[in-house]
Amino acid sequence: MTKVRDVSFGALAAFSAMLGLAGNVDAEDALPTIVTLGDSYINSGGVAPTESFATKLKSGLNAAGHPVTIAEVGYTGTSKRGLAWLAESKEGLDLQANPANHVVIVELGQNDCARIDLDHTRANLDQILTILDHKRVPVLVVGTAAYGYCSSMLSAGQGADYAEPFSKMFSELATKHGDLLYADFKEGVTGHRELLQADNDHPNAAGDAIIVRNMLPMVEALLAQVQQR
Repeated sequence: MTKVRDVSFGALAAFSAMLGLAGNVDAEDALPTIVTLGDSYINSGGVAPTESFATKLKSGLNAAGHPVTIAEVGYTGTSKRGLAWLAESKEGLDLQANPANHVVIVELGQNDCARIDLDHTRANLDQILTILDHKRVPVLVVGTAAYGYCSSMLSAGQGADYAEPFSKMFSELATKHGDLLYADFKEGVTGHRELLQADNDHPNAAGDAIIVRNMLPMVEALLAQVQQR
């Protein structure tokens, strides 16, 4: 089920009251909604909700003057499950039916890595981006390198030619669809043990804070595309 983290509507309500429109805000005046479609990285698995990526992103955008609603799809895990959410679930179909004022951050692929044929991962992500493209929903593609389980499998000699095309896949798909790209979700965190949880893979609360700080300008650029439509 989609979880929604709402920013305060106080400022919006005050503005509406000034116009005599309190309680009857037009759809075009509604706050932009950021949908996060991804795995345990963007869903901050193992981190308290008050310290999560979504919570910190909302706070950072508020501080920068960009009040938003963040709708967390929840853990979809693989590219196949992410596609199923968008193409088959009630929430995904609702997004397609009412795409105005929405943007989507797509962060999928790490759980496919070394488990699913790369062509299948590419096809699943391509279909997700194609659906959103047809609905004119601005998208930020968030890539990843081969971390965790994937890295250990590749180190063991399974799919030695996999890592480079895997990491390049995200930029290639973003270019194909004209989407924004943030190349590696864990940029600034990888290799810093103090920013990772005990599994040495998932960011901890401090790691999520670094990721949000680094990604914030790109998310601001994503929101700017809503204003341009």
